[in-house]
Amino acid sequence: MSVADEVVRYSRLLYERGHLTLLSGNLSALADGLVVVTPTFFPKPFLEPSDLVWIDMEGRVVRGVRRPTSEWRMHVAVYKARPDVGAVVHTHDVLPVLLAERIDASLLSEAEAYLGSEIAVVPYITPGTAELAEAVASALRKSNVAILKRHGVVAVGRDLAEAVNRVEVVADLAKAAFYNMILGLWSAGRGV
Repeated sequence: MSVADEVVRYSRLLYERGHLTLLSGNLSALADGLVVVTPTFFPKPFLEPSDLVWIDMEGRVVRGVRRPTSEWRMHVAVYKARPDVGAVVHTHDVLPVLLAERIDASLLSEAEAYLGSEIAVVPYITPGTAELAEAVASALRKSNVAILKRHGVVAVGRDLAEAVNRVEVVADLAKAAFYNMILGLWSAGRGV
């Protein structure tokens, strides 16, 4: 399967699982020194390989007819900061954003192993900016996942499977934290 086919396949999977909305979120993967990235303002479930945009490490479009995601700077900055990374996934999951400081990887036994690091939290910075790109790249120098306040989740991996899995693990951890809070409040209120 080609890198473009994988980007399309994982975009659809993330949409179907509720991690991406129709137009929000973006994915990329490295191929032959270029970044293959999802286009801006294009419905994720209808993506085809020909809709993807190939950019160089300066953000110049090398191949494709669409414009790259507005977060292309973030993808490029992460690849420059992390030569071990082959894929970047950025979702707009709500629960991890709302519970950023309350997520604890020790709540689920395999989460720490899948994440391979602590979860970084990046303060709110205007989306699509060079400032956000640098803040995310800096946070991901020591982490494989960053939660962007009021914005979303960014996960990296050697490949798309690893990056997507990390997004899903963070979403599960956020659910676990939420349920833990609710159950704690419920048992405190009921005297259980």
